[in-house]
Amino acid sequence: PAQPVLTEILHEGRLVPVVVQATKMGFLFVLHRETGVPVFPVEERPVPASDIPGEAAARTQPFPTLPPALVPQRLTADEAWGASEADQKWCREQIQPLRSEGIFTPPSVRGTLVVPGNVGGLHWGGVAFAREQGLLIAPTNRLVALARLVPQAEVAGYRKEHPDRETTRQRGAPYAM
Repeated sequence: PAQPVLTEILHEGRLVPVVVQATKMGFLFVLHRETGVPVFPVEERPVPASDIPGEAAARTQPFPTLPPALVPQRLTADEAWGASEADQKWCREQIQPLRSEGIFTPPSVRGTLVVPGNVGGLHWGGVAFAREQGLLIAPTNRLVALARLVPQAEVAGYRKEHPDRETTRQRGAPYAM
């Protein structure tokens, strides 16, 4: 993530010292600088489960209630974009078979559309806060990524079939990604 920003905000009629932490998930967590307590509520929300036998992904993740996420956190085939109808159709066909259940969808063998992607969300360059205007300036990325788990026994064949894809073996794990 980007480095945090130390500032003050007007909240419930008082000037509150805060630390604002931007995340690659597109969230801004606003915490009281002296106590660490969230200024705006943070909720634990259910997130998609892993479909890999024996893998236990976290059942919930923290979501700040305010401000809203600054980037989309889900992309479905119906939202596919293309310069032409043929491009849109191709994009929909690529997205349709993938897991795309929203933010925190775990990687899978069939492929997972990761939104925001590994370079998505709030950019690691950081955010700026214009105190006089009460304005936070945040560079965002709206790139998605495709993550696919490949059984270790199939990695060599997968790399031959898809030489243009980055494939990481993940030594000691049952899958490459």
